[in-house]
Amino acid sequence: MLGFHGSAALLPRFIDAWHLSATEAGWLLGTMSLVALLASPAIALTDRVDARWVMAAGTAFNVAGYGGFGLLADGLPSALVFRGLMGIGFALSYTTGIKAIGDRVPADRQARVTSTYVSSFSICSSLSVVIAGTVAGAFDWRWAYAVPAVTNLVAGLMLVFALPSAPRRTAPADAGGGTRPPAPKLFDFGAIAGNRAAMGFVAGGFAHTAELLAMRGWTVAFLTFVATLHPGSAPAWNLPLVATMLILTGVPSGIAGGALGTRFGLARVSFIVMLTSAAIEAVVGFAASWPYWLFFFGPLLLQNIMVMGDAGTLSAGVMSRADPSRRGSTVAFYTMATSVGSFVGPVLFGVVLDATGGRQSAPAWGFAFASIGVVSFVSAIVLARLTGVGPDRAAGAPGVTPRR
Repeated sequence: MLGFHGSAALLPRFIDAWHLSATEAGWLLGTMSLVALLASPAIALTDRVDARWVMAAGTAFNVAGYGGFGLLADGLPSALVFRGLMGIGFALSYTTGIKAIGDRVPADRQARVTSTYVSSFSICSSLSVVIAGTVAGAFDWRWAYAVPAVTNLVAGLMLVFALPSAPRRTAPADAGGGTRPPAPKLFDFGAIAGNRAAMGFVAGGFAHTAELLAMRGWTVAFLTFVATLHPGSAPAWNLPLVATMLILTGVPSGIAGGALGTRFGLARVSFIVMLTSAAIEAVVGFAASWPYWLFFFGPLLLQNIMVMGDAGTLSAGVMSRADPSRRGSTVAFYTMATSVGSFVGPVLFGVVLDATGGRQSAPAWGFAFASIGVVSFVSAIVLARLTGVGPDRAAGAPGVTPRR
């Protein structure tokens, strides 16, 4: 993850150097997620093979994507190719870890462990912002992509040689002592879609990633614009470093969300966080013209705190509702939905930004952020309808039953 938001940190450079519109910049950010969508069905292979091998393959694609971008990208078309390779790498290496956890961790600990795992995404992806900005400032932006290329190589070696193999599962015999039931179809996504409770969390995951990637992708550019509105009061900060610190504020909320989800219900906590986050998105862009410190420590800080509050609860919720024999396919389906969200978020943001006035218009930033808030609000309603908001108590799902 140490390169995940690197392109977002360097987005203003690419916009200027390659003469990109906001819509084209949105495509640069979103293509990674679009290709991740196409690669996500491969995660279903983890119902047949240990998830660590799929994760290791993902790190190999990351090495090719980050290394190739740094060496060869010279405009939007070539950049999109290497961003696509990063998308394959992300799909196979990150979300597959949720399945790896499900195979190795007892059910009553999965919500907390998954929240910690998902929060590590915030830590490493936030570091990717400051790493890219620092390396690009000291040397050249191309060198910024050498760091994730090397760290993904290290990660692949760790997966192969350091991660213990998952326990082997054996299918139970039927009640009459006869033959074991056949294994579920490998890519039976129809059966996954028929699981209403799981699909509620899938809808939440779509909105979460749409909001997260739109926000992360445009944060540095947004802060650059906000500074022009406050020439006398906005400090001359290192904006990639500021963005990193803001992203890190979401780490405790992700861990806290997992703990609250275990106690009060994964669906209920996810629903409340999504509605709160949607309300903040409706305000933060329009608040750019507020007094700088009120804007910074008000809507902007709250936005970064809340956006990760449901990351662990949504991931754990999907796993808690999945048929154990279809966990890999369920995670693949969930990854497909989150990949769509990761693509839709940055691109929708760029399109709305262009359509309502462009990057130099304060209201345009407000409408762009508000459009993402609408996505989060609608998905929260879908999650509520499909899960009943807190069916964890009624269903008694292992690891998510609320504690009295």
